[in-house]
Amino acid sequence: MTQRARHPRCMTVIRFTIGDAFPATDPVARFITGLAMISNDWLRSLDDMFRLDGDTPEEVGRRVSLFRRQAGLVYEAAAFITDARRMFPEAASFIDGLEGEARDDCERVIGAVDSTSRHYLGDWLEQHRNVTHHYPRMHPAAVQHGQEEMANALAEAADIESTIDTGERFGDARFRFADEVGVQLLPDLSDPGWVVALRETAMALADFAQRAARGYLQSRPAGSFIVEPGTDHGTG
Repeated sequence: MTQRARHPRCMTVIRFTIGDAFPATDPVARFITGLAMISNDWLRSLDDMFRLDGDTPEEVGRRVSLFRRQAGLVYEAAAFITDARRMFPEAASFIDGLEGEARDDCERVIGAVDSTSRHYLGDWLEQHRNVTHHYPRMHPAAVQHGQEEMANALAEAADIESTIDTGERFGDARFRFADEVGVQLLPDLSDPGWVVALRETAMALADFAQRAARGYLQSRPAGSFIVEPGTDHGTG
């Protein structure tokens, strides 16, 4: 993977007091805040992945870790949006009132976990979220029925040669074999189609977050924000 070029960026800063701009009592304000958290996590993870341009065991392991968490994040985002729409009419009305492209982005994200949607990514996404953010659980009955994630992943990786790298300092150890096992928790890597679909869904998520935030800001009373254009934020 080639590292992308990094250039100084000129960013517009929108300054405000959080309590004034995003009051805790406003369901839409809370919804936008949740989207913002998710967008930050995904974009930072993506940036970390772009910085990994080598093929050392550590860089490969970091890419696997980042990708696994990005997959789990897509499921979390879909669940967050779906629950907000279902439980808060204000959030549903806000989404329905957004521009068409924003609604399309939203439908792509929530469709990732909806088996009736053309954007459905498969039931693996929820299962993967569970083992990524909670780690595979061990259970005697699950092993007996061939349903324990840890046992199944280890069985899939059984023929792979790997290592445990150790050092003199705490924090030097890297369990390379665990990275190999983690790969087994993902769908078949020989099929690139799901990788592309997941990436496009995550990009729609970030786009939806930005469009929704813009729509929310435009709905707030005049004077809620101070816009400071043209601030140089360096290379990011």
